[in-house]
Amino acid sequence: MIAVIADDITGAAEIGGIALRYGKKTVMATQLDGRLPQADVLVVATDTRSDTEAGAAGTVRQIAHRLKGSGAAIFKKTDSVMRGHVVAEIRAIMAETGHTGALLLPQNPSKGRTIKDGVYYVGGVRLSDTAFGRDPEYPALTSSAAGLLGGAAAPLAVGGAPAPGCAIHIADAGSADDIRAQLAKAGRATLLAGGADLFESVVAAGSPPRPCVPAALPPAGRVLVICGSTQGTSPAGEPYIRSLGGCEAAMPAEVFHGGNPAPWAEALARLYKSHRALIVGIGRKENMGPAYASRLRLTMADVAATLVGRGSPDIMAIEGGATAYAIMQRLGWHSLTLRAEYSPGVVGMVHNATEIILKPGSYPWGSIFSAHDTQKPQK
Repeated sequence: MIAVIADDITGAAEIGGIALRYGKKTVMATQLDGRLPQADVLVVATDTRSDTEAGAAGTVRQIAHRLKGSGAAIFKKTDSVMRGHVVAEIRAIMAETGHTGALLLPQNPSKGRTIKDGVYYVGGVRLSDTAFGRDPEYPALTSSAAGLLGGAAAPLAVGGAPAPGCAIHIADAGSADDIRAQLAKAGRATLLAGGADLFESVVAAGSPPRPCVPAALPPAGRVLVICGSTQGTSPAGEPYIRSLGGCEAAMPAEVFHGGNPAPWAEALARLYKSHRALIVGIGRKENMGPAYASRLRLTMADVAATLVGRGSPDIMAIEGGATAYAIMQRLGWHSLTLRAEYSPGVVGMVHNATEIILKPGSYPWGSIFSAHDTQKPQK
């Protein structure tokens, strides 16, 4: 089994989709309770990117401790541009498992994200000159790959050898062939860490991919869509939602600014009962900062729990990784079997009779709602 530790739930879903593409039985978990699930690939989704460095390291070390006796090969999924606590989490896993080195390839050449001569580029533009240089939480103030990690990793050229005495190497790669060449340098005691392209190179060994056919939605009588972004687009105009007579409800201003959400939740419950599809969103509102964002995702999680408590949906589509993680934790849905990949990064997974579809905020809704079946009678 390959066990992947991811620092956010959408990154975990992306990895799970790749595993599905290669025919692997894949389970995603947000907690490891009791016996580990039987799977070819186990993806453990955390929310450590939003945590403190010490908190993130502690969480990851606990997961690694739980996994180290299982015989699973551990893979550390990182953000492709190294936002979050990348070094602290890698070091925590190494300290717990006894890995003596780590090979880090966060870049995804398939998406134009490359490292050449130690410099990170996005579409040929230096990282610090892109929108990532203005990220509100983790701005890329340099394009030096090693510099992004505070000098805690040694550069590794495609044709070079690992520097002796260095625990973490961040490797150049501008193509899938480069990634495979770097991967060949890893020994048995090397922790592999990085992005989706590196994971695909790992899982592809001896496993040809299935034909890439976009999945179709299962039949549904009740659909719940939770939009956790203040800047995302609504799926209300999608043909699938219209065919179900979908209703949309945006968060009232007083709830957005901290008012009691209970009356809104009850109003939503009435809409949920009378419509086959309900879209619940924050609406297009100003970004008010991290404190607002944290409270809003917990509010959306409470609302989702209220609605699911009135009747489990056949399909629950969630936009935004932090919102999705909060909802799964609030519902206590800690283990989900992956069913389908709708497009790269957009994955469906099953809990009891509900399919949960996770969509990053920047991805289009059409990747989910382009194929559908609305023949199942209303509940």
